[in-house]
Amino acid sequence: MKHVVLFIIILGCTSCSTESVLIRHHDDAFSKAQNHFQHTKKIIHEMNPPSAEANIFMQAEGFYQYRFTPPPESSAKYFAEAASAITDFPGFQSLAGSLDMEDLRFRAPDSAVQLWETLLQEYPDTKLKPITLYKLGWAYRNVGAQGLPRSSEKAFNELIREKPNSNLAILAKDAKEVPYKTKEEAGFRSIIPGMGQMYLGETQSGLTRLGIAIAGLIAVAVPVYNASHGHHGSLASTAIGLGGLITLSFDFTNSYEDAIHGVVRWNERAESEFQSRYPTAP
Repeated sequence: MKHVVLFIIILGCTSCSTESVLIRHHDDAFSKAQNHFQHTKKIIHEMNPPSAEANIFMQAEGFYQYRFTPPPESSAKYFAEAASAITDFPGFQSLAGSLDMEDLRFRAPDSAVQLWETLLQEYPDTKLKPITLYKLGWAYRNVGAQGLPRSSEKAFNELIREKPNSNLAILAKDAKEVPYKTKEEAGFRSIIPGMGQMYLGETQSGLTRLGIAIAGLIAVAVPVYNASHGHHGSLASTAIGLGGLITLSFDFTNSYEDAIHGVVRWNERAESEFQSRYPTAP
């Protein structure tokens, strides 16, 4: 019954939301991505590769340029995350994920890398290999999927080794020097809520999340302390401890997701600054 009541509340909040999940008409991030997509499309057209190879490359480019400003997170998503923390019910976890537009947008680089790697596997002698390696060098910085055959460093190095005097190799050498963040490191640090945000330079957010985690731990310690000193557990003490556990679960989940998304945001800003210095880069 508790699950049913919470589910009805969440559905009600979702239905009351007026925020559209569609990309807004005047979205600067989307417009910029579209312009860069057209720029790269023109480069590929001038190279005149076989249509099958060009199609795979541009499919990947479409995923990689899938960039827009996500709408503000809805209250329904927070309700779903809270319900998941309270009940540990998989349905609420799934619902929270379905309401997360940022997750939809920030997983696109994984699909781009998969397609570009498929292109190199299916057509190892393609004339698109140098530009594909260049794009992989950037895209690998944002992937979260496991089992992919390269890394950012390996892609750039392979391009530099095979085409040392090309313009793309020159760009790759400079791109290698651009600092970047990784999802692995952000995820590892987020074992302690807030540390992932500090890794990304978001100190205030990190301290806030860390403070919430500490408060949750203190709340959990209250009934433990009372029990260790022979005090009979009161309803209030138990409620405080349960509230602390829920707070910790919610804080950990939300901090982890925000840090993973933050890696992509950080890397995209760095790439955008690089592109402003090299406007003709694909």
